[in-house]
Amino acid sequence: MNSLLIGERPEIAGRALSVAPSGEVWVEGARPAAGDGIARALARLVDPTVATDAAERAIAVDQTNTSVIVDERLVVKVVGRWAAADRAAHLLARLAEAGSTDVAGYAGRVDWEHPTLGTSTLAIVTEYLPGAQDGWDWAVDDVVALLGGAAASGAAGASGAAGAGAAAGSGSGSSHDAGSEPAFPAVLGATVARLHDVLGAHAVPAPDSAPSERAARALAALDAALEATDRSTGPTAARLANRAEALRRDIRSLDAASPGLAFDLHGDLHVGQVLRSPGSPPRYTVIDFDGDPQQGASERGRTDAAARDVAHLLVSLDLVAAVAQKRLGRAEPAAFAWADRARGALLGSYRATLVRGDLFDPALVPGLEAEQLAAELTYADRFLPRWRYAPDAAITHRYPSTDELPEDPWTPPPFEPTST
Repeated sequence: MNSLLIGERPEIAGRALSVAPSGEVWVEGARPAAGDGIARALARLVDPTVATDAAERAIAVDQTNTSVIVDERLVVKVVGRWAAADRAAHLLARLAEAGSTDVAGYAGRVDWEHPTLGTSTLAIVTEYLPGAQDGWDWAVDDVVALLGGAAASGAAGASGAAGAGAAAGSGSGSSHDAGSEPAFPAVLGATVARLHDVLGAHAVPAPDSAPSERAARALAALDAALEATDRSTGPTAARLANRAEALRRDIRSLDAASPGLAFDLHGDLHVGQVLRSPGSPPRYTVIDFDGDPQQGASERGRTDAAARDVAHLLVSLDLVAAVAQKRLGRAEPAAFAWADRARGALLGSYRATLVRGDLFDPALVPGLEAEQLAAELTYADRFLPRWRYAPDAAITHRYPSTDELPEDPWTPPPFEPTST
């Protein structure tokens, strides 16, 4: 069920909510935290069966919002900024109405009707998935096991975008046998196809300007990555510069594609946005429908082509291959050989499952992949420099070099147990 709070400073658990001029949402001047009763009170507005003394436990992954496990059965995601969860709430409600099991069960939301700001979602309440891990753990574990290495633990947080559910539990929930080919790429392809069939039910033709706009956005991302790597020290800059023209060639293909159909996407899809829960077979659920955190609020809310979600997920398989090599402590060609197979399995399963085939234009994938890899480098420059090695590896592997600049072969950085 849904609930509504009304007023400029409504109370929750006896404390007043407020919105700062900059948009931050506060409870008595602070962000809510596990143990303060705010998440429990919000959960009770959605599910009255939650006890008044139900336990709260923190999820310490999402830096934008505050997510708390309540009563060991619900996750309450409280926004950190006004309107930050409106998109996710809308999409999760649509998926719930369609009976989707590819997302965590949607219990409801708490909206806030503010006298000057309008109405926005304050909190989303979803099913808690015990033992779930995100893909920067389970996918890398599977690939390391395939390549004959011991699966190291504590590797979450690869790109800083794993999402609020990433640390919801412990244990891999893996049914993968060491040395066997992981089955998850085909599972992910089918999962995303089912989501797209639901979300694309009201797809509309993209504007005639869409091809040129996509190409311009992607070229800007590449320019930003070239500038970022040029500022930094290390061999990434030369490797990227030697492959810039190959990346541009793929990006220019976006301008030649048709506008196609557009609808509300996930927008920030990668393996870290997919939880795997223990079971036989394990359950895979997609989380964090907030959109691309590197885009402004208006851009995140725009409809787009299905190929963007697919391209982002394909790129993340290459990034998994890079992280696996870091965990193994060596450059391992077999990791990218796996990624090649995995990409084929994911794309084949997606296309075989997608009922509305007109939603997907494969001609868009190369250019959108090039954009996403460039965006990963810029993200690393801005927020997480230790992540640079992963998109660097994928670009070095996927794109031919002009050899104009001297470059060193890509090698993974030393493995650190607390970071991929």
